[in-house]
Amino acid sequence: MTENSSIVLLCADLMMTSSVSSLAQQAGRTFRTVGCADDLESCAPEDLVLIDLSTPGLELDAAAAALTDDQKLRAVVYGPHVQTALFQAARDAGFLTVIPRGRFAGDIAHWINPLSQ
Repeated sequence: MTENSSIVLLCADLMMTSSVSSLAQQAGRTFRTVGCADDLESCAPEDLVLIDLSTPGLELDAAAAALTDDQKLRAVVYGPHVQTALFQAARDAGFLTVIPRGRFAGDIAHWINPLSQ
């Protein structure tokens, strides 16, 4: 990921989308949302991909297949802390950073602009 890479968010939560969009703008980063896992195929190799496991209709296998191994290693996947089976499925699909929504919400700025911390 570079400072100029885009932030790509797969999420149906409008409050989270607004938060991420605002922080991306403050960091001078391009931001866009995608509607489904298949749309992740349009991500550039350097983009930071953020995936909400609570997205209705999310096909985790399709999301994993749409991204390269490097993209999956840099992606941040988050969801409700009680969804341990879903967290494990994300890890099994090749995503390295799988965290609870509360931690993600508290650390959004770090993920979007790691140099600001």
